[in-house]
Amino acid sequence: MMREVSDTHGLPHVVHADRGTSMTSKSVAELREDLTVTRSPSRPKVSNDNPYSEAWFKTLKYAPVFPDRFASLAQARAFMNDFVTR
Repeated sequence: MMREVSDTHGLPHVVHADRGTSMTSKSVAELREDLTVTRSPSRPKVSNDNPYSEAWFKTLKYAPVFPDRFASLAQARAFMNDFVTR
């Protein structure tokens, strides 16, 4: 993911991430360090940093109509537009 993002948009200076295992794993931490990308973590035990987006994303990904994969960015955007306006 980091390679795809940096190839498309350039290397970020900061990556904001929650404290989930995918963003705190040793391989990701080492990659960030190698690329000199700063991690901007959510604050521990602070429930109001991003609860609305987290709750909304959980609702979205467990919706029966949510696909396993999108074939393209255009398909993902069309899906989201339809999902949000329903």
